[in-house]
Amino acid sequence: MKRKTGLDIIRTFAILFVIGVHFFYHTAFYRVPIIGINMIIQAALKWLFTICVPLFIILTGYLQTEKKAEIRYFKKLIPILGVYLFYSILSIIMRMTYLNEERSLLSWIKAILVFDADKYSWYINMYIGLFLLTPFLNMIHKGLNNAKDYRVFLLILLCLTGFPAFFNSLAAKTSIFKALVFSDWWTMIYPLTYYFIGAYIKKYPVKINKKIAALSLGLVIALETGLTVIFSWNKTFVNVIGDYGSILIVLEAVLFFLIFYDVEIQNERISKMLSTVSILSLDLYLCSYISDKLVYVFLMKNIFKSQQQIMFYFIFAVTASFTIAFVIAFLRYKAIRLKPVQNSKIIRSISQ
Repeated sequence: MKRKTGLDIIRTFAILFVIGVHFFYHTAFYRVPIIGINMIIQAALKWLFTICVPLFIILTGYLQTEKKAEIRYFKKLIPILGVYLFYSILSIIMRMTYLNEERSLLSWIKAILVFDADKYSWYINMYIGLFLLTPFLNMIHKGLNNAKDYRVFLLILLCLTGFPAFFNSLAAKTSIFKALVFSDWWTMIYPLTYYFIGAYIKKYPVKINKKIAALSLGLVIALETGLTVIFSWNKTFVNVIGDYGSILIVLEAVLFFLIFYDVEIQNERISKMLSTVSILSLDLYLCSYISDKLVYVFLMKNIFKSQQQIMFYFIFAVTASFTIAFVIAFLRYKAIRLKPVQNSKIIRSISQ
């Protein structure tokens, strides 16, 4: 089956955005007052990069709609867990040798089991549940037989997740929006919202004027940045936008996805580069915790003077972290091929 270049473009951007958004986590962004054009640009970039995880989940929904509750599907979780275990052990080695952490063997084993050895592996914790649910989510997907019903379903999901995530964050910071508080009981199911958005786009392809979409994307980021500046001006970062489930982040992620998902690149070399990054995206995500630590411990110790100054090293930091992660991920992929278990007695006994 021919790879879709547009999806590889999105996945490549998503992993770069993962590394990009962690720049702000590893530097002093959240501890420095938002004031001046430099910090405003950083705030805008922070909100652009925040769509990294939503893009991955939309891709999952777009690509996994045909998966069924079969043993051969569930076996595919095994190599994912193998990749997670590999980078957890590698992270522990890095934390013991480079960060000089001292913990007992049992403590490290617990860290692996609770997805804390590799600090970015919360995503795997979430994805395992999404993976197991996917065949059953697809039953809902197939049961929505017309676009109108599907859009009503998506609107309900947005009312349960997207609107509360944004308006409740806003209401918590100003009395003006107190009346717009939503019930937030269901906000944590936002991965399902993104999954079904991707599934909807696959079932009912959405065509949009890309120039209008790009302009709309810019306006959403400008709104997020403007609200951040208003509430954080001359004081440390105040999050009035919400997290991954926020309706503004949803709009941003969907617009970005629609701009690129049907793009075709004819240049074989570029397509090959994109497909390689795409194939290694899970490795790169998990390995970027290690590469980030290697890069930012050095930067903060030897170069950092102020958050405004360190921003000029942003491209260097992201490039260095990506390169280190890519080399490790590529070597892992070539040296250790993890495939679903075949001919397992346990698997055969379950399927009988």
